[in-house]
Amino acid sequence: MNGKGMYVFGICVVAFLAMANPTKAQNIDAAEYWLDNGMQVLMVERHETPTIMAVILARVGSANETTGITGISHLFEHMMFKGTETIGTTDIKRDREIMEDLDGLKASMRVEERKMREQLRRGEIKGMLDPDAKTPRYRELEAVFDSLILEQRELIVKDQLNEIYSKHGGYFLNAFTSDDMTGYMVRVPRNKIELYMWLESDRFSSPVFREFYSERDVVREERRLGVESTPTGLIEEDFRSMFWKSSSYHWDVIGWSSDVENITREQAEQYYNTYYAPNNLTMLLVGDLEPDDMIGLVRKYFERIPPGEIEPPDVITLEENQYGAKQLTAEAETNPRAEIWYHTVAWKHSDSYPLEVLAGIMSGKTGRLYKKLVEEKAIAKSSGDARRRMFGGSQLAVRASQDSKKYGGAFQISAEGVSGVRAEELEEAMYEVINDVKTNPVSDEELQKVKNQLRVQKIRFMDIMSGMGILFTLGRNAAMGDWTEANNNPDKCDLVTAEEVQRVANRYFADDQRNVMIVNTKGGQEGEGEGGQDPRFAQAVQMIKSMDDAARLEQMIGMFSMRMDQVEDPEEKAQMEELLKIAGEHLKELKAAEAE
Repeated sequence: MNGKGMYVFGICVVAFLAMANPTKAQNIDAAEYWLDNGMQVLMVERHETPTIMAVILARVGSANETTGITGISHLFEHMMFKGTETIGTTDIKRDREIMEDLDGLKASMRVEERKMREQLRRGEIKGMLDPDAKTPRYRELEAVFDSLILEQRELIVKDQLNEIYSKHGGYFLNAFTSDDMTGYMVRVPRNKIELYMWLESDRFSSPVFREFYSERDVVREERRLGVESTPTGLIEEDFRSMFWKSSSYHWDVIGWSSDVENITREQAEQYYNTYYAPNNLTMLLVGDLEPDDMIGLVRKYFERIPPGEIEPPDVITLEENQYGAKQLTAEAETNPRAEIWYHTVAWKHSDSYPLEVLAGIMSGKTGRLYKKLVEEKAIAKSSGDARRRMFGGSQLAVRASQDSKKYGGAFQISAEGVSGVRAEELEEAMYEVINDVKTNPVSDEELQKVKNQLRVQKIRFMDIMSGMGILFTLGRNAAMGDWTEANNNPDKCDLVTAEEVQRVANRYFADDQRNVMIVNTKGGQEGEGEGGQDPRFAQAVQMIKSMDDAARLEQMIGMFSMRMDQVEDPEEKAQMEELLKIAGEHLKELKAAEAE
């Protein structure tokens, strides 16, 4: 999200101001409150528009999962939009009865699934999803199950929560799941904030997980489209699981397919009761508000929710030491690509700050990687692939980052090569940059330039969408354990010395801590599809056309449009404009279908 080009003059001005008074320029002035039930509330005044951006964060993500229920945190991102006792149904009594019957049927079906898994292990069937693998008893149960699903659908008021918000001027109703947190957001007019309090306190006190099993299938399809059907999705998943040996970062947020297919509603309710109690939640409000007046409204609606009876357990299994270099080599219908990851440190570790500065030295169009791989050797692409850009990724195809998670960290270096280049050539060029930063101290001029860039990037990010950047910056740190780190991080990065940068490079860029992913173009072909089209562009188109939620597609289009003015490369801009056009046409189709 950090554009350049037309913003150069503005960036220089902001950088000057940041250097003159960095703490004042960067600080988020948040008012903090704690409700009697243990819920944390953070508020930031921003009076530019008469709206309030709100998010409720659950301090739970895929890192809190265990094998057997991987993907359940992301599943909740879907389930929390299914309504409550009062929203989403025309007959809650019959709705509840059907759900109990469905649970009973699923319990009987799991007995049959156990038999099918045994057959699969013995090689008697091809797979659990194979229609021919179903036992006769399973087919009988499935027929009754499907008839109940159809009956329940007649009772459901689809997307009623979104309809209520839209009717009253609310928008950007959305959610996200990460390794360490899950969030639910919306922007509302200032005069509708009490409606928000009622709706969200209802949603977090009495959610009803209707359509649980069908939504589970939706998530399974999302995994198929987003991971299994992409050129490198399964390879990237393999690489992640190779890198994270023992910790629960071992699996992606979407979870393993065998788990997603078998999570029960009983497991979901237990997970909810553990991690969605108010003592594990943080509410953030950013916008046109007065904190001391607003907190009374928050208490009125949210203190009626009792604290959880189960204390959320700490994550015990951490990452074990690595004792030798690892490499994953693969081929795919894509341009050549190389990634090098090193084990580093978790969020707020004292070394996380020099590692962040080191990533800045290596990244960007003025960074060491770009100069070496793109400008000097001309073996790497300048801009990233269409699909990555469309769904929020970096614009550059050559990048480095320090990923400080709650329970561990990784320094990630990646590059996408031009057609005809071997991924091994990218890897060797990366080592040249790595060895350079290990051997030669960074100059004072380069160090200060990177510090200025990092600070400006953070300031600009917090200015996006009238408070959304503040919401994400503050929310991420609050969910990790300390919201004040949002203010402390820039100052600690400013204090990093050239000696510290060289020290962390030598400490963490060790050969026995190295993990490499090599992906070459399949069959030695060019990395473009028919007609010269990048297969990942085609995948982005496929993902857009597979979306069936008009509201979410519209929100995605809005965020995508904001990125357009940050693109300098004409070819890249043309691809993004084409994706935006396709998304707009599909949105019209969805809205027309809804109107019928």
